[in-house]
Amino acid sequence: MHRHHHTLAYFNDLVRVTAGRVAGETTNLPITALSIDSRSKPLTPFPIFFAIAGINHNGHDYIPEAYQKGIRQFVVNQTYNCSLIEKYNDVNVLAVPHTLAALHQFITFYRSKYRLPLLGITGSNGKTIVKEWMHELLSRKYKTISSPHSYNSQVGVPLAISLLTPNHEYGVFEAGISQTGEMEKLAPLIQPTHGLLTNIGPAHSQGFQNITQKLEEKLKLFAGCSTIYYCQDHPLVHQTLMQEYGGIGVNWSFHNPKANYLVTSNQLANQTRLDIATASQSHTFVIPFRDHASIENITHCLVYLLDNGFPPLQLQRSLLQLKAIPMRMTLKAGINRCQLIDDTYTNDIVSLRLALDFMQQHPAKRTVILSDMLQSATPDHQLYEELATLLTQHRVHRLIGIGPMISQYSALFSIPETLFLPSVADFIAQKPSFKDETILVKGARTFRLERVVQAIEKNTHGTILEIDMHAIRHNLSYFRRQLHAATKIMAMVKASTYGSDSNSFELASLLQRHGVDYLGVAYMDEGICLRQQGITLPIMVMNPTNDHFDALLHHHLEPEIYSLALLDELACFIAERSIQHLPIHLKVETGMHRLGIAETELDLLIAQCKQIPGLHIVSIFSHLAAAQADAHDPYTLIQVDRFIKMTQYIEKQLGIKPLKHILNTNGILRFRQFQFDMVRLGIGLHGVGVDKTIQSHLLPASTLKTTISQVKAIQKGDSIGYDRQAIATQDMTIATIPIGYADGLSRSFGCGKGRVFIQGYTCPIIGNVCMDMAMVDATGITVTRGDEVIIFNATHSIDALAERLGTISYELLTQISQRVKRIYYT
Repeated sequence: MHRHHHTLAYFNDLVRVTAGRVAGETTNLPITALSIDSRSKPLTPFPIFFAIAGINHNGHDYIPEAYQKGIRQFVVNQTYNCSLIEKYNDVNVLAVPHTLAALHQFITFYRSKYRLPLLGITGSNGKTIVKEWMHELLSRKYKTISSPHSYNSQVGVPLAISLLTPNHEYGVFEAGISQTGEMEKLAPLIQPTHGLLTNIGPAHSQGFQNITQKLEEKLKLFAGCSTIYYCQDHPLVHQTLMQEYGGIGVNWSFHNPKANYLVTSNQLANQTRLDIATASQSHTFVIPFRDHASIENITHCLVYLLDNGFPPLQLQRSLLQLKAIPMRMTLKAGINRCQLIDDTYTNDIVSLRLALDFMQQHPAKRTVILSDMLQSATPDHQLYEELATLLTQHRVHRLIGIGPMISQYSALFSIPETLFLPSVADFIAQKPSFKDETILVKGARTFRLERVVQAIEKNTHGTILEIDMHAIRHNLSYFRRQLHAATKIMAMVKASTYGSDSNSFELASLLQRHGVDYLGVAYMDEGICLRQQGITLPIMVMNPTNDHFDALLHHHLEPEIYSLALLDELACFIAERSIQHLPIHLKVETGMHRLGIAETELDLLIAQCKQIPGLHIVSIFSHLAAAQADAHDPYTLIQVDRFIKMTQYIEKQLGIKPLKHILNTNGILRFRQFQFDMVRLGIGLHGVGVDKTIQSHLLPASTLKTTISQVKAIQKGDSIGYDRQAIATQDMTIATIPIGYADGLSRSFGCGKGRVFIQGYTCPIIGNVCMDMAMVDATGITVTRGDEVIIFNATHSIDALAERLGTISYELLTQISQRVKRIYYT
């Protein structure tokens, strides 16, 4: 079977191109795949593991695990103690100055083997969707490879390029950067023959002095391109490209007739007509989108394809099959207590592995619904053989295969339960049953597996709270970089993780994987729920009660002790059960005047603790009253001084050295000198509710959105809503949206105080907010039933909304009711 696997190069090639030092060698093995993740068992016989040192994990720590998974070739940093793997006498080991640089050197060498048209895409927004649509359109004519998901980083790009094979005829790869110097490293890896810049904007600008520098850095991707495609309606883009690249630019415009391609758009009922004209010819297309971003993204594709000789009639047939593409896996509630992973926008072996890795985080029985894999450069038998191996390795219990090709190779799948169906229509007609399962739905777009998702998704109304887990990871990494090396992190997942869910598992699981030290919850049932779903991190319970001490002990939860009375109750429980070891967290009162043991009670506390031998004080902490307000900094300093004196007294009297923590999210940066042993990170993980000096470094993680239920024409003088609180002063268009105060859109939003956003336009809420609905002023906008409505997102900040309503973002997030569907993007 090994002879079927494509060889990227040989170990000696890697030695030569990196000039590394061979620290261990058995033979000049082929290299059939690259790996940076020890958790996945390789599908090919001769992979090589690059031990990348990142912010949260160091790949060198996982070399033994990679060896156990069957990997026998490693690239390590020169500083790594190679004697740690000398016990393995069957490995190739290459020591290099920097493993990421070595990965780049190897991929530059590998990419240079191929001569094929390759489109490199960069920009501030739209990179991934343009890449996906371009891949779909190009695949109608060529065997096309594109970077999986958002593989556009310093690590993602080389992994994507490594998937190139001699069978590929066209390539589409995206590149993203976050600071200067990065694109110069990515350009040699991709070596694009053509370039496409989607746009330039403020997204991810923290690593650049200004937007001009950001644009100049991105354009370095195109240094070797024969042609660069862009929209000249972005003045800075047009001016810079004309100055630096002159005659190789092909541009288009919605406004300027002097552009290479002039584009005119006219909105139809649920579509848009695009007329694309050059000096010599004109073409008309109808696309299934009406929003400006989709129109711009699809125009990029059309201009590129027309300019490269694609037949307009073939393009039109393909355009009508395009769908809006969710850019990441989404986790949804399914029927009968199932968890549903919707990853229907890509279907290749690499993205399937990523989805299965994500699926492994969920302990329920695993079911995969998978369509044929189309347009693969891998021979069919080998492709489905690899697919079967991958499903077996990830312990999939049930496979439902949809399509003639996967059905043809059904004998390859040794999985406990299998069902193979010719089409989605057969799936819907047969109605397979599901209960208490984690279900992954993944397939080629032509199968329209969104119909499968709709069939097994739990019915909810159209209002959705999206949680972007990438943003959570980004924010965690940002705060971690601000900490002293020895300072630990307690992540607060209380209050339904600031609105994200009544079940905090998804966020807690992510935090556990990324090395957080502690979790904090408000009540016992929140901690129990996390334990039942496999969370093993230490968990502090902030509001324990004596009637739940048994559950606390059983689920290994650690109570916050904030009063002598509560300590008394716990002491009785420890004595009755003869408990030898029970970890607790002492909260002392320093000036918040909410919960905490006062300074005057310390002697009683110490005497009491000495009488409870089973007690283990893990930490002592307090809470700052105004860490975010510089006007109250003198008071904060008083609180910290009290805290230091109180903890020192307790430590001396009891002879202990517990963890100490007093800083919350805003305090972490404003009072770095008081980070002590641990900090408590809460709403900052969600990228909101923080000091304005921090905000630019964070990514807001939550989007609350709904859709229009009905559009009405209102005549001047008509009243709108309950109590006739709004009277039309002119003829108006109003849109009714299915979100009300029962969903968390409180009545304070009503009568013009609250605003929503439709097609980028600001639309005030008219009249009183109802229990299940609200009405918004859409006058002057062409809207229709089903149009998306944004209440808040990364662009339209929840902090600005809270300020407008005279409240705080904490309140707005936590009041979102549980009947609002939560969708997690990974």
